[in-house]
Amino acid sequence: MSDKVRIGIIGAGAVSDYHHVPGINIDPRCELVAICDPNEALLEQRQKEWGPTKTTTDYEKIAADPDIDAVIIATPNFVHREQTLACVNAGKHVMCEKPLGLNFQESAEMYRAARDKGVRHMTAFTYRFAPSMRYVRHLVQSGQLGVPRHFRSQRFLDWPETSWGWRQYKHLAGAGDLFDMTIHRIDFSMDLMGPIKAITGAIAQFSPRDKTADGESCEPSEVDDWSSLIGQFENGATGVWEGSTVMKGHHNNGFGYEWAEVNGSEGSAAYQLTDPNNVIIGKHGGTMEKVPVPDEFLVIEGSPRPGNEGVASTVFRYDLVWEFVSAIVEERDALPGFDHGARAQFVADACLESFENKAWVDINPDLG
Repeated sequence: MSDKVRIGIIGAGAVSDYHHVPGINIDPRCELVAICDPNEALLEQRQKEWGPTKTTTDYEKIAADPDIDAVIIATPNFVHREQTLACVNAGKHVMCEKPLGLNFQESAEMYRAARDKGVRHMTAFTYRFAPSMRYVRHLVQSGQLGVPRHFRSQRFLDWPETSWGWRQYKHLAGAGDLFDMTIHRIDFSMDLMGPIKAITGAIAQFSPRDKTADGESCEPSEVDDWSSLIGQFENGATGVWEGSTVMKGHHNNGFGYEWAEVNGSEGSAAYQLTDPNNVIIGKHGGTMEKVPVPDEFLVIEGSPRPGNEGVASTVFRYDLVWEFVSAIVEERDALPGFDHGARAQFVADACLESFENKAWVDINPDLG
């Protein structure tokens, strides 16, 4: 490997532009050296916006390139598995967007491949890096809330009810809101509370999405735009999750509404995406009040990102790249890894199974 971790990006869309490239740009230990996307016009645009790099429309060229050490995959769900396996088998470290695959089986296969190859692997579970989420985790782990009893999250978005493109078809996306948004909350609930023991869940579709933004007809959506779970954690705590993309009035300049709360035997703490540098805390007999997140939790250790600069709901996402590169440089596991992505997907799959069978489902993922 060269003096810097040389990163290739597969998928030059909004997520890479919004999260990953800014993270690369502020990390002196890495550099963006290649971009892959099937859209040649977008590649030309990114060359101007991101700086001159190698470009290709063929992800296998990224996997085979000896001048690339690590790859960030930000492509549609249905190609995550094949692209990840190609890069892993070529010895590349990989960070992949969620959901890892179209189901738990694909995600577990991706984890085993990376584990057995000895490369670093990471699932892009963005919200673990929010300052208030990191501080809530500290409050739980340090016992300041007492014994954890309950987790609750809501993620509401007010998106247009026009076509989602590939995102609205099961064979391309797997599921809708459940795999796109609620899976994040499943992941960080387990980071806060420990493994989930069992769940019961439900999904719904309120919008047919049978028109494009231009008014053209298209095949209607096959996936959910609302999902909800009730769960039991192995430590005896309970959980409630709800997410939807059709909650009117919750646009908030594109950030939507999010609330995640832990209730313990001594107190409660809550995180909000729209105000991630503050946390809401209350103790027994008191009132939930907003307080600043302590400075040491504003960024992950070592990150060059200024903790109080920029749009708070955006800039914490840059720390994903810092963690990914740190794991490569320090030769350690990245957090969250593909194993975390696969476990979260097992729970999401179980929600679909529960709704179909109208039954509780035990959570017992076998990663092999």
